[in-house]
Amino acid sequence: MNNFSLEDNAYPHMFLGMHLDYSNNQEKVVVRVMCPDAKEVAVANKKTGREYALDNMGNGLFEGIVGKCKKRFPYTLVFTSNEGVTWQADDPYAFTDALTDEELKRCVHEEYIFTDRILGSKITTIDEVEGCIFRVWAPNAKRVSVIGEFNNWDGRRHMMNKQSDTGIFSLFIPGITEESGYQYEIRTPNNELLYKADPYAKHFGTRPNKYSLPYDPHKYVWGDHAHLQSLEHRNNRNLPICIYEVHLGSWKHKPGPWKEEGYVEAEGEHNDGKFLTYRDFAEELVEYVKKLNYTHVELMGVLEHPFDGSWGYQVTGFFAPTSRYGTPDDFKYLVDRFHQNGIGVIVDWVPGHFPKDAFALEVFDGHRLFEHEGEHPEWGTLKFNYYKREVKNFLLSSAIMWLEEFHVDGLRVDAVASMLYGGDLNSHHADMTAVQFLKELNGIINARYPHKLIIAEDSSTWDGVTRDTQYGGLGFDFKWSLGWMHDVLGFMHTEYDYRRYALSQLTFSFNYMYNEHYILPLSHDEVVHCKSPLLYKMCGDWWQKFSNLRTCYGLMYTHPGKKLLFMGGEIGQTSEWSEKTELDWHLLQYEKHQNLQNYVRDLNEFYRNNEALYMEDNIGTNFEWINGDNQDTLVISFIRRTLEQELVVVLNFSLNAYEQYEIGVSRMGNYVEVFNSDDEKYSGSGVVNTQVISAVDKSVQYKPHSIIMRVPPLGMSILEWQR
Repeated sequence: MNNFSLEDNAYPHMFLGMHLDYSNNQEKVVVRVMCPDAKEVAVANKKTGREYALDNMGNGLFEGIVGKCKKRFPYTLVFTSNEGVTWQADDPYAFTDALTDEELKRCVHEEYIFTDRILGSKITTIDEVEGCIFRVWAPNAKRVSVIGEFNNWDGRRHMMNKQSDTGIFSLFIPGITEESGYQYEIRTPNNELLYKADPYAKHFGTRPNKYSLPYDPHKYVWGDHAHLQSLEHRNNRNLPICIYEVHLGSWKHKPGPWKEEGYVEAEGEHNDGKFLTYRDFAEELVEYVKKLNYTHVELMGVLEHPFDGSWGYQVTGFFAPTSRYGTPDDFKYLVDRFHQNGIGVIVDWVPGHFPKDAFALEVFDGHRLFEHEGEHPEWGTLKFNYYKREVKNFLLSSAIMWLEEFHVDGLRVDAVASMLYGGDLNSHHADMTAVQFLKELNGIINARYPHKLIIAEDSSTWDGVTRDTQYGGLGFDFKWSLGWMHDVLGFMHTEYDYRRYALSQLTFSFNYMYNEHYILPLSHDEVVHCKSPLLYKMCGDWWQKFSNLRTCYGLMYTHPGKKLLFMGGEIGQTSEWSEKTELDWHLLQYEKHQNLQNYVRDLNEFYRNNEALYMEDNIGTNFEWINGDNQDTLVISFIRRTLEQELVVVLNFSLNAYEQYEIGVSRMGNYVEVFNSDDEKYSGSGVVNTQVISAVDKSVQYKPHSIIMRVPPLGMSILEWQR
């Protein structure tokens, strides 16, 4: 047995630990221990306390016959270092993995959405001994070891045992706690040593550390039962959804030297102290989002990632909330507080690609385990291999875990267009493996959690992104209308004399709004990379920019589709967004910026309180044009209605105020203005309608009746019909 090679052996349990030996016609008990840090090792019987010294075989290996014992017994190991320090520990090789081959094979050979409950690191107790069981999928590895400070990062100490033909290695290590950082040391078929973070880890060391940490998911006690119960049987397409998109690391910072002009970050300094923690956000951000009347918050950069500048879209921890802001339990506390305040939480999720960080998924066991060959043509990242059942299970389990274990209310799936076309958006050839993966993902989630939101960030013209999978669609609940964002912002930047020629650009989205179920975003993508903040995308002088922005928001909130606004848009941010700095909160000392924030607050409240603006299961009956092509006045008008309510929306994209403007309406009766973006309290010019307006029996704009009203310059007016 002394010739047994541990360096390239995947079955150390066959050699290390306690074994019955029948050599020389004698039955005896033999114990073998690998501990290069020890000078002496003894075996201590847990029942009798008797100790048996082992022989030092060299190179850290100890071996010995345990007296006259002929049967196994519970034991601990007593170590003595070269310095004479003594310590005692249970032998990892005295324990076996309780999972059956059938349970392990389920992870790799069948559709299975709970692989994170099997793989990764699990704090547990075996035979009344507390510790952690580690399991990792590395089918091409010659050997896998768990390394950490607990074994001086020595891969000879805790070599894992391969479980049959599943490619899964496992080992229970007594005494490991949630504070025990670890990596996997992997010996490849070419005898190269790789040092990898755990793909299924739910907690990572704070950057620049590249180790993982065990996590006990059962400790946190949730307080959001009422919120979760309220979600049951809801139809999101007939509910108000207005989302505040947030990058946690740059929403707000703690006071510190980085605030001072000219401060330069020293080499190797990471300034984690500038970040608010998840628990800070649970107080400040929750209160803020609630104050502004948003229904949901969408969190960028929550999944663990090593580089701040990636904004969280180059993920190395698909099961872990980033440790920048605290622990997994701290993140649960943040979600819990949002829920207790009636606010849903959406997390950005990135199943299309991953970065080439050597400590993460790239060439994980010496082979391309998670990835295809080649790189993403635009981003230089690696694309997931959706041919593999194990890879699909990895991603499916990640999605389900965020929805179930962390209680998030939805996932915004990043870069769907890139997935559909294999990273080449100019290609006409779909990647059908990605298509099938997305259908499988949405089919599973819609069946298990019909009330959760699965949102596609998709710039393609793919048909049926939000159609049910049983009817040939991809099965998403909503799709970002990136075309709407591009067209509307392009129009709002157009000079007034030329807007008449660009009016169709503003109204084009009304032609295809029936094709899918949309979210109208004004997202982070439009305020970075020299694109300027939203306020500066607006045409005109300072007053006109604010008026245009209010009208732009008014169009978004009255146009069919759910709503999303990136942080800073609500205060009229004047700096282009950067992940390195917080928002321009100092702007709120100025009246126009404060009034814009109040406007967004009131607009959210109005949207939430008026079902005609959000009951959208059937847009064909919910929306009706009045006039959308008046190039002379640049006034567009339409009706939003339900059986109980009818709203007339009038938007003016010109500088002219109209005192006696005729609008066609479908019903006789009285009309009352219920919202006006030009109100003086929003820094408008005050062209409002204070009197009740009565319809007359005169056909205008193909409507049987009409009203005459004041239309504000660069403004929006909403009138409600009264019975």
